[in-house]
Amino acid sequence: MLPFGYNRENLFNGARCTRAVVLFICVPILALGLLYQTWSLHGNILPQPELQEINSSIIARLDQLALVYKEQAVFNAHHLDLGPSVRLVNYTARLDKASQDAFASTTSGRPLQNLQHLLSSARAAVDLNSKTAWTTHDIPHKITTSIQDVSKMPKEFRSWKERNPDWPIQRFDEKSMDAWLKSNLATTSHSGLDKTVLLETYDRLPRRTLKSDIFRYLMIFLNGGLYVDPDTSCIMPIAEWGQKGTTKDKTDFRILQLAAEAQDMTHANSSQSPPTAINEAPPAVIVSVETVTTRADHEGGHLAQYAFASAPGHPIFLDLLQHIVEVSRAMEDLRAAGDLRHWNSDRVVFTWTGAEVWSSAVWRYLWARWGFDSRRLHGINNPVRVGDVLILPSEAFKASSADPSRQESTEACLWHGFHPH
Repeated sequence: MLPFGYNRENLFNGARCTRAVVLFICVPILALGLLYQTWSLHGNILPQPELQEINSSIIARLDQLALVYKEQAVFNAHHLDLGPSVRLVNYTARLDKASQDAFASTTSGRPLQNLQHLLSSARAAVDLNSKTAWTTHDIPHKITTSIQDVSKMPKEFRSWKERNPDWPIQRFDEKSMDAWLKSNLATTSHSGLDKTVLLETYDRLPRRTLKSDIFRYLMIFLNGGLYVDPDTSCIMPIAEWGQKGTTKDKTDFRILQLAAEAQDMTHANSSQSPPTAINEAPPAVIVSVETVTTRADHEGGHLAQYAFASAPGHPIFLDLLQHIVEVSRAMEDLRAAGDLRHWNSDRVVFTWTGAEVWSSAVWRYLWARWGFDSRRLHGINNPVRVGDVLILPSEAFKASSADPSRQESTEACLWHGFHPH
């Protein structure tokens, strides 16, 4: 029996009214919650007018610095292919393309689920509205190397463990490299193996050296740490690289000023301690200028590709791996047309996956993200800091001996057996 004054029709109408009120209140709250969760997942914050104004000033400054870039002039000076533009908007578009191309499934055309978070992180690093755009991530303490037969590791390589006891070492041979790439760039479904475009590219490469290059880039992109070739010896503990007090900061001063304002604003409501200036925090990437060989390859151009370190998810590697996919397609087109000149050239490794494309990817990032002209680095004798990247001088990676006690340079970090002494 219903209470006095109620009938079934009134009760039914009341229930409908109650549901309407609940929906009216709850749906917008749920929508805002989902929106916040989506932004948080990608490392972003809801845009603020003041922050947008700062970001517009940063982009304007970057565009101003990019005006001096001339594609042919950079290529003539350093043999680097940075592309027609080094503007941040074009660089960001390249990263978006990588997510939909190199890291996309050949079946669905979408990135594999296990890669989506890392791809979003790399993209957020150049999104000026992102929290992560103004913070650096530490380089994990781990070392990776690859060799045809791990039982034939040079004796000098033991120095890496001796001088860096808290850095575990992973050694990969050809078989374990292939297995590792397959485990990270493919998934098994009811219809079979679902590969990414990058894995298909890797499988079709005609030389083992080309595959080794892709492996090292992808390993550091996914897991971070230091990659180093097996024919090397550690002279200086990794923690001391670039830490002797001689590092020069060449980050654009105006960008640093604006970046500091953006950092303060994005962390204004955070309970954490104030953020460290991005150029004063530990570097997210460590590279070294390559040994001077010819005038075209002088300092300020090529970077050492046999040793480098990075935090995981850095955009340099996303851009680099996409570039290799594009070059691979061009090479396959040449072969299909019967043009084998480049295909059979000994130099093809440098322009396909090696030092030239690696160097170009680093400089492309430094131009786009920090407005840094690679030609400003010519003749450096000290470590240089640009944004989140530490650049070591050529002496750092060409120690005169595998013996730490017989060094001619105080900046010597490693000895490389490739160099004649």
